[in-house]
Amino acid sequence: MRLSTNTIYAQGTQSILDQQTRVSQIGEKLATGKRINKPSDDPRGAAQLLDMQQASQINDQYASTRSTAETQLSTEENQLNQVTTALDSAKQALVQASNGTLSNADRDSLANKLDGVYQQMLSAANAKDGNGDAIFAGYSSSATAFTGSPGNLVYSGDQGQRELQVDGSRRITVNDPGSSVFAATTANAKYVATADGSNSGSTTYASLDVVASNASDFGDTFKLSFSGSGSSATYSVVDQTTGNTLVSNAAYQSGQQIALGSGLQTTIKGDPANGDSYTFAKGASSDSNILNALANTVATLRQPVDSPAAQAKLTNTINRANRQVDNSLDNVLSVRSNLGTKLSALDSLDNIGDTQSVTDKQNISKIRDVDMVSAISDFSLAKVALQAAQQTFSSVQKMSLFSQG
Repeated sequence: MRLSTNTIYAQGTQSILDQQTRVSQIGEKLATGKRINKPSDDPRGAAQLLDMQQASQINDQYASTRSTAETQLSTEENQLNQVTTALDSAKQALVQASNGTLSNADRDSLANKLDGVYQQMLSAANAKDGNGDAIFAGYSSSATAFTGSPGNLVYSGDQGQRELQVDGSRRITVNDPGSSVFAATTANAKYVATADGSNSGSTTYASLDVVASNASDFGDTFKLSFSGSGSSATYSVVDQTTGNTLVSNAAYQSGQQIALGSGLQTTIKGDPANGDSYTFAKGASSDSNILNALANTVATLRQPVDSPAAQAKLTNTINRANRQVDNSLDNVLSVRSNLGTKLSALDSLDNIGDTQSVTDKQNISKIRDVDMVSAISDFSLAKVALQAAQQTFSSVQKMSLFSQG
C-alpha cells in the first residue's frame, strides 16, 4: 500500500493534535481537581452527579430551614421563660396579699409589685422577634397581640401557626398564638370561682374541692345564687351547661358544704345579700386571660378595705387570682414542653441531616473528583506520547528520496 506525502503529513498532524487534546484534558482535570468538568467527560456520571448535587442542595435547604425554626422557637421559649418567672412572682405576691392583717398601705405596695409582674407579662405577650414580627400574634406578624386597657385586654392577633418544612416528610409549627398561651388553660385546669361584681354581702368561698373528677357533670359550669338574707337566706344551684336546676331554695348556713353537681363542692362563709351569686367554671374563656386577671387583682388591691363587703371582695378576688395563676402556669409550662419537644426533634433532624450531608459529599466526590495519583501518571504518559508524536512527525518531515543515507 502506497501512502501519499499529504496522507503522511495529515496522519502525523492528527496524532499530534490528539495527544495535545489528551494532555489538555488531563491538565484540566489536574487544575480543577475534577474528573467531570462537562457532561461530555462522562455522560452517565454527569447525570448521576446532577441528581446527587440536587439532593445535597435540598438537604442543605432543609438545614437552613431548621436553623430558622430553631431561632423562632428559641425566641418564643425565651419569652415564655420570662412569663414563667413572672407567674412565680405573682403567686408569691398573692400569698402575701391573702394575709388578713395587712393595712391598706401594705396592699397598695403589693399592688405595685403585682402591677410590675403584669407589665412584664404584657411586654412578653406583645414581644417582637429580631425581624420586628409579633411573636404571639399568629399570622398577623405586624399586629400588637393584646390591645385595650388594663383588665379589658383583648387578643388582636389570629389563630394562625406558621409551619416550616424541616425535612422531606416533616413540618413543624414555629409559633403559638397568644390566645393559646395567655388566654387558655389545659384540660386539667382547676375550677375557678367568680363572685358576681354586684355582690353586696360578705360571703367568701373558703374552699373548692373536687369530689369525683370522673363524674359525668365534672367540667360543667355551675351558678350558685342566694335569695333573702340573714337567717332566711336560701341558695340555689344551676348547671349552666345543661340548664338543669340542681338545688332550689335550700336553707343556707355559713360554713356549710354545698354540692356543685356530682363531682365538685364548695364551702361558703359569711352572710349573703339577696341576689348575690358565684359562677364556678373550669377553664372558661372569661376566666382564662391571665393578663386581665392580674390587672383586675391590682385594681382590687388598691381599693381600701373599709367594710365586710369590701373585705369579701378582696378575699374572693385573691382566691380567684390564685387559681387563675395556677391554671395559667400549667398552660405555659405545657406550651414550653411542646416547644422543647420540637427543639429536640430539630436537633435529631440536624444530626441526621449532617450525616446525610457528609454521605452526599463523599458520593459526589467519588463521581466528580479526580484521582490525583492516577491523573498525574496519565498526564506524564500523555506528555511522553505527545513528544513521541512530535519527534515522529519531525523525522517524517526530513524523509526524502534524495536524502543521503
